[in-house]
Amino acid sequence: MNILAMPVAPLAVAFATGIALAPWIAARPAWALGIAACALTTLVLVAGRATHAVAPLLAAVVALGAVRAMPLPPPPDHVARLPMPTAARIEGRLAEAPVSWAPDRSRLLVDVERVDGAPRSGRIAIAIYGETPPLVERQRVAIDARLYRPIGFRNPGGFDSGARLARDGIHVTGSAEASRLAPFEAPTPPWPARVRRAALEAIAARLPPVSAALLGGLLLGERTDLPTDVHTAFRQAGVYHVLAVSGFNVALLAGAVWAVLRGAGGSRRVAAITAAVAVLGFAAVVGPQPSVVRAALMAVLVLTAIVLEREASVVNSLALAALAILVVRPGDLHDPGFQLSFAATAGIVATPIPRGAIAGAVAVSLAAQLAVLPITLAHFNQLSTIGVVANLAVVPLAAAATILGLLAVAATTAAEWLASAAFGAVWPTVLALRGAVALAAAVPGAALHLPAPSPTAIACYAGGLVASVCAWRSAAERRRRVLGATGIVLLAAAVSLWSWPMVAPTTGRLRVTVLDVGQGDAIVIEAPDGRAMVVDAGTGGPWRLDIGERVVAPFLWNRGILTLAATLVTHADADHAGGMAAVHRLFRVRERWDTPASRAFGGAWITLLDAVTTSPRTNDHAVVLRVELGLASILLASDIEAAAERALVERRAPLTATVLKVAHHGAAGSSTPPFLAAVRPAIAVVSVGARNAYGHPNAGALARLAAIGAGVYRTDRDGAVIVETDGRALSVTRWSDGRIERLCVDPELIC
Repeated sequence: MNILAMPVAPLAVAFATGIALAPWIAARPAWALGIAACALTTLVLVAGRATHAVAPLLAAVVALGAVRAMPLPPPPDHVARLPMPTAARIEGRLAEAPVSWAPDRSRLLVDVERVDGAPRSGRIAIAIYGETPPLVERQRVAIDARLYRPIGFRNPGGFDSGARLARDGIHVTGSAEASRLAPFEAPTPPWPARVRRAALEAIAARLPPVSAALLGGLLLGERTDLPTDVHTAFRQAGVYHVLAVSGFNVALLAGAVWAVLRGAGGSRRVAAITAAVAVLGFAAVVGPQPSVVRAALMAVLVLTAIVLEREASVVNSLALAALAILVVRPGDLHDPGFQLSFAATAGIVATPIPRGAIAGAVAVSLAAQLAVLPITLAHFNQLSTIGVVANLAVVPLAAAATILGLLAVAATTAAEWLASAAFGAVWPTVLALRGAVALAAAVPGAALHLPAPSPTAIACYAGGLVASVCAWRSAAERRRRVLGATGIVLLAAAVSLWSWPMVAPTTGRLRVTVLDVGQGDAIVIEAPDGRAMVVDAGTGGPWRLDIGERVVAPFLWNRGILTLAATLVTHADADHAGGMAAVHRLFRVRERWDTPASRAFGGAWITLLDAVTTSPRTNDHAVVLRVELGLASILLASDIEAAAERALVERRAPLTATVLKVAHHGAAGSSTPPFLAAVRPAIAVVSVGARNAYGHPNAGALARLAAIGAGVYRTDRDGAVIVETDGRALSVTRWSDGRIERLCVDPELIC
């Protein structure tokens, strides 16, 4: 059997389907056993009758995919079996060189050998605070660290960092001061790491920092030092794919090697073998990202077919690459990089490309953009309106910069004057690329932010694309092709839009969401008429995770909130105000509230309270906000402490509330008995970070809440806490597990 001519696409789709269904099957083992039994029985019945075995074969492959994706319990010596949290001395080897995200912050991936002297296995991601010494891949280190179970932010529409770490085989994270890190003698790094490091150092030594970072991204996918504004511009312009090493880079490399050898008189077989070796070496240097592995496998399969003088199917090569990756790393199916890489390539392969350079370039760009559209919306809530046009300018410039960059790096091994001349040619090309991207990103409406499409909308869209391509390819006459494909696309678009609510529906209810943002506050108020307001937005700023961009914005987009009626920063502390700049940048905001007042808000009533205290502590000057609908009310106490609480009580401010967002993350100096007696909450919500350094929430504060009979919810345990009310009854939802508690505010109701 010739594997290069084998129709692997259905097998790859079936295997991926099994992986996608694995969580559902794991929750229903009886169904899993039934499916496996049916598949095996059918396979036995049709053994030897290949013409009738397609359906049961695919069923068996689906079952294999599900089994492969089932999580296995860690071995007895795995570090994940340690009690957590715990302090321990970790000894092991670095899986890769340290990755820095700030001048004094870095992350180490450690393949564990021993914990507190006892043999252990597993991989740990450890955050190092302080200046990390020079370290190389596979170097042995010892670290006195604090170990934890990974906990990401758990919010509706949010990125699940814990699941991402689990897909990478990381079930334990840790933190340590740089002074607690002891490196052992550095080994000689493997040759791919040496080549990669030498290339990046050569680029950094000869180009200005931003241009060097951009060229490093183009050649090697190294984007660590790329400024945030450059990242944003590439995303806005819809051309971020050129910074992800993929088939674009592999095709350029293989094509260049092929052209040089064939031009020098080499045979097709020699050129193909040399190009395959170059591609494999390039993939080893860049690293095992899904897009790189996919492109390298496809290129090697096609080049192998040339060596064997066989015809290779591009579709089959793409399917083989996907199947190979998923067999080794089934979790990659859920990785945006995997999805984008294979969807874009499949879209280009499936689309009939017209003749002519311009028409062909437009068709390729349009095919890729249409194929990845639901994926970019699902993961990034972004729709590029200018990407097809921008690619016409950016792709040729990126290709030129890549080829010239590879030649310039190679020239550094020959002579310095040659390297200087080569980098002198690269720099203007990189500058032109930056300029083209900046120009495209500056176009008004270049990128639109929308809610993630529903599974139904994605299915309709994908079905419409597949059906339209089939109609285009199968119809005999051009007019019939155009009409058939257009009709199918329009029908699929209509059904997709119908099943994809892009604006939050008005429910007539007040909804307040206390987001899980770690140690900080970020609260979204949705009024009964649909208008929305953000109160505080967590941390942000240079070298910090921007909660406004990474947590608040995705939550709003996925709620269908594209315009904010108002924002309010309760006080200037970074864990409340830091992320608001990103919110203002990404959303149209009608009003920015900053003065105490009472006002109607979309059917609800909001009162801003100022403690007016002489306390020197900034927390005591925070704005307190009370939201009221009918008989239900919610008090957001920001970070006020005892002095402000006392001042509000003495002024007889309207404090009574059904729900209290506990002051200052449950600190010892807040939630004083007189204040709690004035509020009399039935529900208390503490916005607090897991394992925070302040010991929040304080045991005394929790005891005082328990003493008044308040039910306590905590974002570090419950994820986002969602409060909804119609003014008579109220519900509180824990996002982490979906549990809902209901209570009646109106004594005449029975809940």
